[in-house]
Amino acid sequence: MTRLIKASYGPLVLVFFFLMARYIFPNKMTFIIELAIFSIYVMGNNILYGYLGMVSFGQPFYLGVGAYATAIYLAHIGANPLIGMLLSLAMGLVVGLILGPAFIRLRGDYFALINAATCAIGMFTIEKLLLPITRGDDGLWYRSRMSQIPFLDIRMPDKFFVFALAIFLIVLILYNFMDKSALGVSFRAIKDNENKMKFLGYDTFKIRWIGFSLASILSALAGSLYAINFGFVNPSLAEPHRAAEVLVATLIGGAGTVFGPFFGTLAFLGIKDLVSRYIAHWELAVGILTLLVLFRFSKGIWGNTEAIINEKIGRKKNRTMEKLLTDKAAT
Repeated sequence: MTRLIKASYGPLVLVFFFLMARYIFPNKMTFIIELAIFSIYVMGNNILYGYLGMVSFGQPFYLGVGAYATAIYLAHIGANPLIGMLLSLAMGLVVGLILGPAFIRLRGDYFALINAATCAIGMFTIEKLLLPITRGDDGLWYRSRMSQIPFLDIRMPDKFFVFALAIFLIVLILYNFMDKSALGVSFRAIKDNENKMKFLGYDTFKIRWIGFSLASILSALAGSLYAINFGFVNPSLAEPHRAAEVLVATLIGGAGTVFGPFFGTLAFLGIKDLVSRYIAHWELAVGILTLLVLFRFSKGIWGNTEAIINEKIGRKKNRTMEKLLTDKAAT
């Protein structure tokens, strides 16, 4: 319990800045909401790439699973957004448990490509096979069917802002707790040297399976939040060519770090928001920033910032220790 409380400090500070930004930039509420949701999406990919070293080109599929699970429920079955969100989490878990054992046996390019193929199959399923349910490219519209949840009408943008921020805070606290837990250490150890982990007696297959399932669940959660926020879902959300977006955000922010997904999302969406006002191909600016990060700041925005902070703290501790030893020697 104490470790969970300690893991809450950083996320609470970050959410405080979210709230400050809401009132400093009142016209940017939609941007802040997308920042929170996309950060959750990047967290899922960060578990795969940053912690386990597995590159996936199929993350839009898992995002779409969550979005369509919520959308189909709200458009055809019920009206409670919370139930739709729970269904998306369940679908994310089911997909992770079913696909995980087959996918994580693959390495490198094969893992990336099997996920890309799955994303293409998912797109075909949405547009063609499930056309009577998903309505294909026309998408699903259901905002008028959504009902108010207890104490909060998340159909209203300002209320959904509070709801999305609360979900982001909970996810980030648990994410920070995972990073410092035995599970997070196991993820990083497998990335560094899986054979040593096997030699020590760890079941690396199950650990990678857990990581894959967690990534699937987080992506599905982000998809569900998008579905509730827009009140509309169409196949563009899960298009295969959008797989690069989450990978770029992961790299820019700092792979394998807790707050890297947020800073990567902030840089990616910030550039998209600013540059797209002046030029149509805003992806050029994102590409230049990605190259700069890869060649000059390989740890990403937060990774390099964290390294500088730790270095300064280490130097301060060394100076303090040296001073204590000097004073002791003098006496």
